Parts: sequence; C-alpha cells; structure tokens
Amino acid sequence: MVKKNNPAIKSNYPVSAMDEKQSPGIILAVVFLFAPLFWAGNGPLPLIALELAGLVLLALWWAHSQGQKKLSIAENVLVGGILLFPLFQLIPLPPVFWAESLPGRAFYAEALREALGERSFSEAWRPVALIPRHAEAAWLALLPPVGVFLVARSLSHQQLQRLVYLFLGIAVFQAVLGLIQFGAGSESVFRLGNEHYRNSAVGTYVNRNHLAGLLEMALPVVLALLIATVGQPFELSHRRGGWRQRLLTWGSRQGSRSMLYAGMALVILLGMVFTRSRAGILLAMVGLFLSFWVFAWKLGGRKVYGTVGVLTFAGAVLALEIGLAPIFKRFAALDDPMQEGRWAIFAGTLRAIGEFFPFGSGSGSFAEVFQRFQPVDFLGGFVHRAHNDYLEWLLVGGLPAAVLIVATLLLYFRQWIKVWRGKQASKFYFIQIGAGVGLFLLLLHTLVDFNLHIPANGIFFAFLLGVFFHPLKVPRRSQQKKQISPITKYNPPEPRKIPPENRTNPFVH
Repeated sequence: MVKKNNPAIKSNYPVSAMDEKQSPGIILAVVFLFAPLFWAGNGPLPLIALELAGLVLLALWWAHSQGQKKLSIAENVLVGGILLFPLFQLIPLPPVFWAESLPGRAFYAEALREALGERSFSEAWRPVALIPRHAEAAWLALLPPVGVFLVARSLSHQQLQRLVYLFLGIAVFQAVLGLIQFGAGSESVFRLGNEHYRNSAVGTYVNRNHLAGLLEMALPVVLALLIATVGQPFELSHRRGGWRQRLLTWGSRQGSRSMLYAGMALVILLGMVFTRSRAGILLAMVGLFLSFWVFAWKLGGRKVYGTVGVLTFAGAVLALEIGLAPIFKRFAALDDPMQEGRWAIFAGTLRAIGEFFPFGSGSGSFAEVFQRFQPVDFLGGFVHRAHNDYLEWLLVGGLPAAVLIVATLLLYFRQWIKVWRGKQASKFYFIQIGAGVGLFLLLLHTLVDFNLHIPANGIFFAFLLGVFFHPLKVPRRSQQKKQISPITKYNPPEPRKIPPENRTNPFVH
C-alpha cells in the first residue's frame, strides 16, 4: 500500500503543472499547422474549425490569466474595442430612427416598405448592420486572431521562439510547394485543384497575393535569426583570435544554423518571386532594405560585425535589389485584369463611405452594399472585397472603425519606439524587430489587397503582433553591475605559514 506522502507521488505534481503551462502553446502550434491547409481557412468548414480553436484559446488565456504578463491599458482598450464593435452594430433600433437618422438607410427603408408594407416595416426594429447575420459571422471570424494574440502575449520568450521556428517552417513549406507548382505546370497535381493563377506559385492558398503576404511576413523574421546567429561567431572571433577563430566557428553548430537560416531566407525570397505578385516582389525589396538598415546599424554596426561584415551584407542586399528590379518590371508589364479594376473599386468604395459615414453599413456587408456603387463600365464581375482593407473597414465600420485603425497604428509605432530603445543582444530581441518589419510589410500590402481578411494570414499577423508587443526583458541591477564592472579586484591568497618545528634545518649542527 502506497502512503500519501510518498515522494514519488509528489514528484508528479510539477510535471502536471508544466503540462498545463505548455497547453496554450501546443494548441497554438496546432492552429498554425491547420490554418493554411485548406485554402488558408477561406471556406466554411475550415473557418468554423478555426473559430472553435479561437474559443479554446480565449478560454485558456482566461484560465491562465493569473500570474501572466498583463496587457497594457491601450492593448486592453483596443482588443475590447475590436471584439465589441461588431456586437454593438447588432443592437436593435426603432424603425423610424433607423430609416431617418442613420446615413445610407433611406434607400433600404424605401425598398423594405414596398416589399413588406408600412405596418410590417414599422413593427420590426433593426440593427445598425444592414445584414445582421454577416455581422455575426464577422465577429466570429475575429475570435481566432484575437485568441492567438492574447495567448502569444502570455507565453514565455522560449515558447514564442519555438513557435517562431514553426511559423518559419510553414512559410518555407509553402514557398517550396509554390516553386514545385510553378515548375510542374498549370495542370500539375501539386496545384491541389486550384483553378486560379495557374502560372503562379500559390501554395495551399487560393490567391498568389495572399501567399506573398505570408512570405513577406516571414522574410524579415528569418533574416533576423540569420543576423543574430552570424553576429555571435563574429563577436567571438573579435575577442578570441580573428579570422582563424571565425573560420572554425563557421564549421560548428552555430555556423550550420547560419547556413540553414540563409537557405530558408533564399527559399522564401524565391517563393515570393514566383508568386509573380508585383506587390509581393516590391515589398520583398522593401523588406530587404529595411532589414539591412535596422540590423546593420541599430543592432551593432561595426562593433559586432566589423566593417567587412557590414559591407558584405550591404553588397548582398544591393545585389538582390538589383536582381529583383528587372523581375518586378517584367511582371509589371504583364496584363492584370485587376490593375485598372482596383482604382474603379476604390472610387466606388469611397462613394459608399461618404453615404454611410459615420456609422458604416455593418460588418461583413461590403459585397452586398458595393453593388449599388460599382461602376457601370466595370467588367471584373462580382466584387466581394475592396482590395484595400482600410477602405473596406471604413465602409462597414464608419467612424468607430477609423478610430480603431488610427489607434492601432499609433500603438504599433509607439511599440517601435520601445523596441528601438532596447539595448539587448538576445536572439528573441532580433526576432521582435524582424516581426515588427514583417508586420509593417503586410500593413503596406493591405493597401492594395485584402490579406487581413484571409484567416490564415490574420492568424499569423496576430501572432507576430503578440511577439512584437511582448514585454522586453529588463536586466536586474545585479546583472547590470556585473556588466558595467566585469573586472573584480584581485586578492592574492595568503602565504602558507611554516610550522615552528620546520623552520630550522635538522642537518645543520
């Protein structure tokens, strides 16, 4: 019979506690693996699965909220505003107020009166959202990225770093699959039944621009790991013997990691090129330039990498920029049916914003509302997205959406100031800066596309946002003192005393 105070039983308790702490990270990893598999979550069943996973993540975050890293007041306000705003649009309003006081509703009120009759119209209260079920669906679609962000903010640096490796592995897999698709032809089985963009790399995505969105988020992060890994051998060689030590270090495990990260960066860059997405290729060039500028000068410059290292990295970036420029020009010359159509969509969206401002038409209502404002000569077919997420949010959300957009961008740039002032040399600090650059690239890309409406890209964007906003490690004062004064005073040991009986020579008489 085993006693209750058996130490073997007590030793199991820390293991279960550790498993409980690891469970949010494990579920987050499962979400990462599942999100891009089925058309990047852009379908009813995959989206439902992701929404259920989002609920699980929110529940885990709430259950483990005690003792976690707290969100700032600004983060709490923004997350709460993003989650509550679609629900506020579902609050019923009196029919007369709805028809006469809310901009843009008179057209629909007249149609409802003709279809239902004045009596039926006057008896039914209606929410701000023109299509309530679409607003509900839009709110449910917010659960996965919000859950991912909150859980990412609560994890440790080590857990986040492992998830970053998984994220980069997914990006490399998508890039390799895209390269195979491009080389195998338009009828290849590797296209997985995708009938769109047959001459481009798409991975498991439907749209090549959305694959480019994933890869442009991953490129600065893998470059950050590359520079962080390369910087350590250079720093060691500077202290321990110069070029000979440097060559020996390159043959070690650290050098192997550097080569691995360099290969991953090259594969991701090639994947972006063969998506033939002009915005993706242009942003790849921007990402290379920003990564060089940030990592070469902010994170050490000559002190860490030496003049030769900085010049070598600058030359590599310049060569890549020169090589990508003609590719971008070549693809820019190709006919794109959406090139002229985007401007027509933007113009129609701006007219719709003017009619529905400041309350908006309701979350998820863009496709139905835009039909009234679609130009007559537009031959691009049914338009379901504005191809500019900011304009679409302004149309469906009005002034509250504008406030949330501006507040989010201000918080993002304020976090850049915090990260920029940090003076750390840890690998996670490099990852944070790479995540910030990747977020910036997707924020630029969403000016001409709808990447943030794709569930998989929204999830990965939220993850990088959680990494970027993760609190920086503040070294303790004792550690700072050790770094400031590494040389301690040398106290030589006291000489050994000779016993009195041994002080005279017994052989001398």
